[in-house]
Amino acid sequence: MQYSKSLGTRQNNRCEIVFKLERLKMIDMNKLVALFLGLLLSCTVLWGQSPKFGHINTNELITALPAMKEVTAKLEAEFKQKETQLTTMQEDLRKQQSDYQANASKLTPGERTAKEKQLGEMGQKVQNFYTLAQEQLKTKEQELKAPIIQKVRKAIQEVGDEKGFLYIFEISSGVAIFHSDKSVDVTPLVKTKLGVI
Repeated sequence: MQYSKSLGTRQNNRCEIVFKLERLKMIDMNKLVALFLGLLLSCTVLWGQSPKFGHINTNELITALPAMKEVTAKLEAEFKQKETQLTTMQEDLRKQQSDYQANASKLTPGERTAKEKQLGEMGQKVQNFYTLAQEQLKTKEQELKAPIIQKVRKAIQEVGDEKGFLYIFEISSGVAIFHSDKSVDVTPLVKTKLGVI
């Protein structure tokens, strides 16, 4: 009996402690929410305006830049050069394969094996050249676009600072899930900053 009485008292004490802890958590959470709302309100009052959000289509902007047209021309020239080399290699391979098929019956087994090995190596060289050309073109594109992208980022940053935007979202990539009529399209502002009309 004594044991069950002390057990009941302990449980009541635990419940009381848990209840007090929960009340403290609620009070702390309410203080935290009030503090956050107070900070948010004071920031908007200090700014004297509501926060500004903008959006931009950097793909549209970058393709409109004269420097990008030069990059595109350089990449096309590089691509045509690689394409010509690849076409020549493929034609040589096809010619060698046709010669082999036409003369295979006249060759000894050893000559056939050697020719098939040579054709396999040529085919592998064509494939390797194709893969390497793709990698080189991609690297060249990144190298040529890097200064343009840097310039655009700097212009976006300057427009954001000058016009007081909190955020500028990239609209073409779908990063901005919501886009209201109050959102300002800053693409024309950045185009003006970059001298693109």
